[in-house]
Amino acid sequence: MNILFVTNKNVYPLIGGIERITYSVAEALRNIYGMHCYSLYTQENKFGETTTDVFEEKECLREKDQVEQIAAYIKKNAIEVVIAQGSDARVNQLMPQLREAVDQCTGVKLLFVYHQMPGFELVPMDVPTLWHRLFHGNKSAALRQLLIQLLPSSIATKLVCEKYRVPYDKADKVVLLSDGFIAQYNHFVGGDESRYAVINNMLSFPAAAIKNEEKQKEVLVVSRLDERQKRIKHALHVWRKANQPDWYLRIVGYGEDAQYYQKLAQKWQLPNVSFEGIQDPLPYYQKASIFLMVSAFEGWGLTLTEAQQCGCVPIAFDSYSAVHDIIDNDKNGIIVPEGDIDAYAHRLQELMNNPEALQRLSDNARKDCLRYSRENIAKQWKTLLDNL
Repeated sequence: MNILFVTNKNVYPLIGGIERITYSVAEALRNIYGMHCYSLYTQENKFGETTTDVFEEKECLREKDQVEQIAAYIKKNAIEVVIAQGSDARVNQLMPQLREAVDQCTGVKLLFVYHQMPGFELVPMDVPTLWHRLFHGNKSAALRQLLIQLLPSSIATKLVCEKYRVPYDKADKVVLLSDGFIAQYNHFVGGDESRYAVINNMLSFPAAAIKNEEKQKEVLVVSRLDERQKRIKHALHVWRKANQPDWYLRIVGYGEDAQYYQKLAQKWQLPNVSFEGIQDPLPYYQKASIFLMVSAFEGWGLTLTEAQQCGCVPIAFDSYSAVHDIIDNDKNGIIVPEGDIDAYAHRLQELMNNPEALQRLSDNARKDCLRYSRENIAKQWKTLLDNL
């Protein structure tokens, strides 16, 4: 089977979750089932090129004549299924062109995979952060967010409905990452729930890559540095309350709010904090003992399972339904009531001061995350693809 993955940016696994999971799914389908995978993307990123060990061919979309370009690419490579990796507006907005191109080709199916929490647009941003983004960040995005927060919820909901309706109408199937997201997505489209499929994200790292290194007194954040979604300011606030002299906080990632966080850490005089930039996160997971996720919303939370794979115990806010798919509270990680900084800091301190509890959660995390192994999730993908 020949599969075409359509993404916003070229598939360089270190730049973000969608790129990493696209790489992982393509690699698993190729290596386990002998499928042939191709890559089509809307823009180049400045951090790295598409990997060539998984995709047999790659191509960047032109701004003009996109339907013709897509149709020609599908025909040239005998593509049977197109998988649009959605969440970013570029791929969502490309669905009409993808549908038109697919319709020009015999027997080709179109899937839309939504890699975000449905309705995330309606999650409010705190006023200080919104104010900062208006003057120091993406002003147009901040103004859109401000408009949504000022409007009555019913009107705000209507404004974002089209973003969900178009992919639903154009795709043969909409794939979501959690059962809990079906009702949330369908709230915007009022559609037929049989049109949805649910496939969780697979583990990022092959088992052979995981080394049982001795854990250090390190707390880890791996994230895009974007306050709108990732709320790294919460992590800094937690560290301000909970830090201990012999523990270190490592922050791995990049984003438009990186300088904002660095200045905040300096302003609060936070000890033992380092900003590592773009790095391969695996060595950090293997050394760290505790992982912090403080996001306002997520589609899955790929970094949670990445941490669990390496025995790095995750702590996360109860801010989205799929977190319960990954973390069994107090068994393989910790879930904290949404927005409760004091409770989060307290649970972090508990783990830092209780090596026995930390080891128990670490051992359980390594075992429990195997349900999302590449073999298990690839099998679900093959079943879906075979039955389109």
